[in-house]
Amino acid sequence: MTYEQLKENVQQVLDIWEQQKPEVEKAYAVNDSRKLDVIQPAIIQLELLIEQSEQVENPHTGKLHHVLAPNNYEERIEFIKHQKSSHYAVIQLTMLYDEMKKKAARLRVQH
Repeated sequence: MTYEQLKENVQQVLDIWEQQKPEVEKAYAVNDSRKLDVIQPAIIQLELLIEQSEQVENPHTGKLHHVLAPNNYEERIEFIKHQKSSHYAVIQLTMLYDEMKKKAARLRVQH
């Protein structure tokens, strides 16, 4: 995927998230039975976007990671998937989106 395609995908996913976020937050606030159905697309789109981003080697650890992946992404996304019924999953998902947005902005400045 080219940098331009990634930039466009990031913006599309962030736009979708901004539309989904109020519904997700409301579903969890009132303990709506549809909350798991509402959060699932937001999880999937974040995962897909991060997996589409380039993999680079961390100079300190030597491990490969996706350039858009926030710190501790793997552990945090697993927590969200396993604790979807908890309001903390929404908080964590929101934080991941915010951090991914910052990483994307940093990449934009570098290019």
